[in-house]
Amino acid sequence: MRMQKRYGKIETGGEFTEKEIIRAERNSGVVSSKVREIQMQNYLRKKELKERRENDLREGLRLYKNAKYEEALEKFESVLGTKPEPDEAAVASYNVACCYSKLNQVYMFVHFTNCMCCI
Repeated sequence: MRMQKRYGKIETGGEFTEKEIIRAERNSGVVSSKVREIQMQNYLRKKELKERRENDLREGLRLYKNAKYEEALEKFESVLGTKPEPDEAAVASYNVACCYSKLNQVYMFVHFTNCMCCI
């Protein structure tokens, strides 16, 4: 294999990724409409995920109050599976442990609470 002289020119194999576009424009000091569109999409995606987590927490609490512990457990675990914020994670984790306790799944309760102490 031989090295080729390119005289500082880099050939790209196609279009740039979103991260490359944002990085290049951020470094140049110019923000284009494409970057603003990407930023808006990311913002809306994060906002939608946060709303979904909050709805799952509310729904889980409602189910827990109505003694539907298995269904509530699913909601709380779905919150934990979506990279929650620390306060959301604390509420969901506590309620997962409570659900295991109410379902008399002592092994899962102990295992879950031990895992949460290590984090």
